[in-house]
Amino acid sequence: MKYAVLGDIHGNLEALNAVLEKAEECGVDKYMCIGDIVGYNANPRECLELVRSLDLEVVTKGNHDEQASQDVKLVGFNPQAAMAIEWTRDQLSEEQRAWLAALPYRQTVGTKVTVVHATLDMPHMWGYIFDKLSAGVCLGYQFTQVCFFGHTHVPLAFEKYGDIVGGKYEEIVFQPGHKYLINVGSVGQPRDGDPRSAFVVYSSEDRKVCLHRLEYDIKATQKKILDAGLPERLAQRLALGR
Repeated sequence: MKYAVLGDIHGNLEALNAVLEKAEECGVDKYMCIGDIVGYNANPRECLELVRSLDLEVVTKGNHDEQASQDVKLVGFNPQAAMAIEWTRDQLSEEQRAWLAALPYRQTVGTKVTVVHATLDMPHMWGYIFDKLSAGVCLGYQFTQVCFFGHTHVPLAFEKYGDIVGGKYEEIVFQPGHKYLINVGSVGQPRDGDPRSAFVVYSSEDRKVCLHRLEYDIKATQKKILDAGLPERLAQRLALGR
């Protein structure tokens, strides 16, 4: 089975369409989504419906998904992100918000793969995995060989076989007895200095993951953000990959 594993779409329809086109070219059979379908960008409804139309193996809840599904006061978000979430709440139907609210924080695929948006130890607290120390905590709660996650918008991979090693990656072939914690990057708002969308293709037969980066129509997405009255900073950062 071949899967496209993607997330941190954040309402970026142009980026999502580009990723799905590439995934089809790669011959994927099913999809896994690590969450944050909405937030920041100007097409939350369209992205949500497009994700829901896919042959989804699993989909987990991200922090922007959670907040967009609720009417509670926003805490812990910068002003631009908070404004986008409040705007997104008004764009989604009650049925769409209920669907987001019902998503689990983590899911497993068979006995080999776990999917989570943030961390495995406290997935509802939205912690970040940036380095070997934070990865080590998460790996202590990982009971499958592979865990796909996101949240930081930076594609990194950590491997544990005794010691933990980690860093950037392009392709990983899984070795028996090793554990892998893999950030699949962001479809809709990359933050590693590369503005191209990111997602991975995972082959369960080949026991291999390949990272894909691809360009999309950033200017079209930027125009939609500005036309919607969302903060200019959200448009500017897309071209910077920050």
